[in-house]
Amino acid sequence: MKLRLLRHIISATLLLTMLAGCRDTDGPESVAPAVYDIVCLRQVYDSGSTFTLTKPEGDNVITYTCPQLIDTTIVRVGDRLMLSYTPEPPYEPYRSGRVTAHGYSTVYNDPLRGATIDSFPDWRRDPVYLLSAWMSEDFLNLRARLTFDDRPRRLFVMVDTLTIDRPYPACYLIHQLDTPVDNFERAYYLSIDMSALRRLPDCRGFRLFLRDSNLMLDSLTFDLKNLKY
Repeated sequence: MKLRLLRHIISATLLLTMLAGCRDTDGPESVAPAVYDIVCLRQVYDSGSTFTLTKPEGDNVITYTCPQLIDTTIVRVGDRLMLSYTPEPPYEPYRSGRVTAHGYSTVYNDPLRGATIDSFPDWRRDPVYLLSAWMSEDFLNLRARLTFDDRPRRLFVMVDTLTIDRPYPACYLIHQLDTPVDNFERAYYLSIDMSALRRLPDCRGFRLFLRDSNLMLDSLTFDLKNLKY
């Protein structure tokens, strides 16, 4: 059975447990809890799909299987997606096993780029309104509001190649509109593959520099976990 694509997935706090039990006076719980997570699509086969993730701040790689099929013309194997799902009883998330998937939504996937920050002298011009940032496996996940513009823009994370010999190389969230515009904002989910940093012999993590218009953050520091499969 093909799993339906959610065009407008709920953009509330990530990992929010929703629909938590409409219980009749005498009857059983009629609606099981649903969890929303950004996961990695690992396999699609005749009888279902397999996903992986790690709990925020965790290092144990969790594997979920479900009988529903992801449409690989929309999301490729290896891509990240937002998944709505319910663990099988006793409904405990973040334990490997079978889940029931309710729907999914695409997110922005991109690899880590390499350049020098001197190549982007005005990288701080267009801010991002950062809502959350976390690591899952080797992916940096970002939820942010960005100024809407129907013209192409630059949006990616790059490592400054002059800093790759440091234990925590300098990475930058580059967001540049074609030209500045005063407009409303839309919420975006980004998932950036940071696994290239593992090939650096002395790398223990990275510092992400950004221009944040929410909490006015200048940088965030992330460790690379010793993932346990």
